[in-house]
Amino acid sequence: MRRAIKLTSTLIAVTAISGGAAVYAVAVSVPTDDFSVDLGLLLQAGHRYRFFEWKNVSKDYSDFTVPEAELRLYGRVFERVDYDLRFAGFGSIREAYVGTDIPAGFSAKIGKYFVPFGVEATTEEGYITCTSRTRSSERIAPGREYGLRFEYVRDSDSWPYEFGAAAGVYNNREGPLVDGAARVYARPVPGVRTLSIGCSLYYGKEYRDVYNPRRRYFERHFYPAPRLAGDAYFETWRLKFRLEYLEYFLQDVLIDVRGLEPIYKSDYYRGGFATAGYTHPLPWRYLKSVEPYIRYERYDPAVFRRGWSPEDRYTGGFALFFIGRNLMFKADYTRILEVEQRRTNDEIESLFQVMF
Repeated sequence: MRRAIKLTSTLIAVTAISGGAAVYAVAVSVPTDDFSVDLGLLLQAGHRYRFFEWKNVSKDYSDFTVPEAELRLYGRVFERVDYDLRFAGFGSIREAYVGTDIPAGFSAKIGKYFVPFGVEATTEEGYITCTSRTRSSERIAPGREYGLRFEYVRDSDSWPYEFGAAAGVYNNREGPLVDGAARVYARPVPGVRTLSIGCSLYYGKEYRDVYNPRRRYFERHFYPAPRLAGDAYFETWRLKFRLEYLEYFLQDVLIDVRGLEPIYKSDYYRGGFATAGYTHPLPWRYLKSVEPYIRYERYDPAVFRRGWSPEDRYTGGFALFFIGRNLMFKADYTRILEVEQRRTNDEIESLFQVMF
């Protein structure tokens, strides 16, 4: 006879309803053989220094930061169903999904999870090469969103290549619409798993509220806003290289002075970066390896967004691994050049990471 344990979890939610509050409690009883719970933690704490110079005026800023504070509960139910719940900051839900493995290499997830677009944007916070993501990934890639995702991976001994694809539908942040996303990647050289190339597509609609001088009110105009991304990764010996390019197509909506048909002006966000790193093992007991890295990024925002100009970002730094990524220290320096604005920024950032 299989032993069972009663797992009771209480979720308290306070909601303002006519000046009152609502409290909910849920209790679940399941066999221990069919249910597993694992606990994870990610904590990053560090310091950041910025030096700003523009038109013969210079300023500097210095502050202590906690970039990441994440608590994670994850596990499996009945062997085929997995779940993941992540809390970031003061109780906000960063990620929550239920997934299942489908035979023949298929899997599915529903909830809040990474949208399959790009590589760095879908990398968990504890595995980013530098101290922070690129501006291109932060502003162009959608990141995590609520939706339904299907994934397929073809990787077997009888198939010399590896091929993967993911697609899903997601909530649109701009209104009651549904967006679609897809990513395809492949390892095209037989037996070489350290070389991969991929491409991503995100299609959705956005809107702009534009004033009509003839009708004397604001009109809401929806327009398609697709995003594209391409990436490549190569690793040899102790060297790692990554390239990624992202583009976000936008439209500016105007109404002519007669208040007739809207005028659409195409625009974009564009960004790309290249990263190189070298891992050198160390013979010491409490310091396992060191990884120096460099990164170049070009970020070109939309032209019609006044006050924004293209940026060139040069980053160099290193990471010290004490117990892999479970205990590590990172520090890097970034030089930011805004040519059109004739402005420069310097950033020095360091952080400790504890993760399990």
